[in-house]
Amino acid sequence: MKKLAIVAALAALGAASQANAAFTSISVDPDGAGGAYGTISITSLNWLAGNAVAIGAGGLAGQSLADYNTALATTGETIHTYYQAQLNTFVSNSGGSSTTYTPVGQWTVVADIVENQMASGAASVSLTPVGGTVSIYYNATKTANDITGTGFTDGTKILQGSIVGGSGSFQNTTALNDLLVSLGLIPSNPTPITQLDNFGADNKPGVTSIQGNGQSTLKVDIGATAGDFVDANFFKTNITTFDFLTTGLEDANDTGQLVDPFNQANPSAMVNGYTPVYGAGNVNGVLAPVSGGVFTQNSDFQFQTTNVTSFNAIPEPSTLAIAGLGMTGLMLRRRKSA
Repeated sequence: MKKLAIVAALAALGAASQANAAFTSISVDPDGAGGAYGTISITSLNWLAGNAVAIGAGGLAGQSLADYNTALATTGETIHTYYQAQLNTFVSNSGGSSTTYTPVGQWTVVADIVENQMASGAASVSLTPVGGTVSIYYNATKTANDITGTGFTDGTKILQGSIVGGSGSFQNTTALNDLLVSLGLIPSNPTPITQLDNFGADNKPGVTSIQGNGQSTLKVDIGATAGDFVDANFFKTNITTFDFLTTGLEDANDTGQLVDPFNQANPSAMVNGYTPVYGAGNVNGVLAPVSGGVFTQNSDFQFQTTNVTSFNAIPEPSTLAIAGLGMTGLMLRRRKSA
């Protein structure tokens, strides 16, 4: 019985260690060369407000409107969403306090997200990631430009991971309030179509947008697909330990807040090299023009997203050794008292 109790205790210790390892501190070298900060301990990468574009979210050229509506209401539509952003700060949270570090040079993130969009209520959609990749780049000089959308893949790729799961949703508040107005529940729409760019000068003249907000979570497994890797010159902690298929734990987790119109960043002319095409009347977030029941062009959906990336890591050997010593001491005390 005592032996079984000890085995159970050790198993519980292992489970607790694994659970406590989730999204804890990792060590990074901001420039990969030991300069400036040297190696720092962080709990997350906090990205500046960036750009995302869901290709064909409002219909694809040549697709029938009937097929689009049927898929949206039943099995969902599979779309590609491109995302890019610049790093704002490295963040270390510990004991209720937070320390931030400004990036050395430029860190950027780009992603190609394969997801399923499906209607999930009045004027809202669910977004379920089913594949894709996330990559992080380092460049010694800052070249990324939010207005043009260029420079985000300059420099050296230092991480690539596969998207293995996640969740998301978006509420079109313009459409929702239009519905409430039509039902006589409110006198006018408080979130009407407005200009897409509300951040400083309007860099998208003539382009308007619906208003709305949402959230997203991406689960990333580094090593799930050929080509995934981590540059150990930058990521000093092993963040490739977990196999999502066998453990259910991802190596990295990225959460984002989605919003339209843009109010903390410029809507980029290109996202991951792709130029967005807006819907009917050059409105972002509405259906593509229709002729004879068929979409005559794409209608992409461009939105601002502010993301935070955290990592999974197995506790350092010294931490496990201390825990092991504690268990050894417990067993010795029990033996003496037996």
